[in-house]
Amino acid sequence: MGGHGEGGIPGTGDMRTASGVDNRGAADYLAAPRPSRTRVVRTVVWLVVALVVAQITACHRGSKDTLAERAKGYWELKQQKRWEEAYDGYLDPAIKTSLTKDAFLKKRQLAFDILAFTVTDLTQNGDQATVHVKVDANIPLRLPGQEKVQIRKDTIDSEESWVRHDGVWYVHVTE
Repeated sequence: MGGHGEGGIPGTGDMRTASGVDNRGAADYLAAPRPSRTRVVRTVVWLVVALVVAQITACHRGSKDTLAERAKGYWELKQQKRWEEAYDGYLDPAIKTSLTKDAFLKKRQLAFDILAFTVTDLTQNGDQATVHVKVDANIPLRLPGQEKVQIRKDTIDSEESWVRHDGVWYVHVTE
């Protein structure tokens, strides 16, 4: 063989390299083929769509809160005396046709201070519900014959009617 066949010289038909390594099974160890550009683009598009759907769902979640979540949110606004937000976001739309925001706000100018509250009971019957709330409050009192207002801390049990429109719970005030 003259020394050329054993050394793996190209063109001789021998599969060994010049260093004497047999590469006949090398295909078994090659790296996996890289995904095509189309496949990568398709995957990225699906991820973007999934993120957009998740974001839209999260944005609409506030309008589909449970009755307990809505009642708690309403009472938090009452505690902070954020009456405009309470009117805009929680008041029954049917009531808003006869109760203007100005009238609603005027009645709440002298609202007592809510120190703490707990939603104690929820009774739901279809699209109507009753919510019971225990409220710790500072209540201003003016006793007969006295000019000075006294503040009395008291616990009050409040009962509210709630209604659901298009899957969203609203407090139904009667004024």
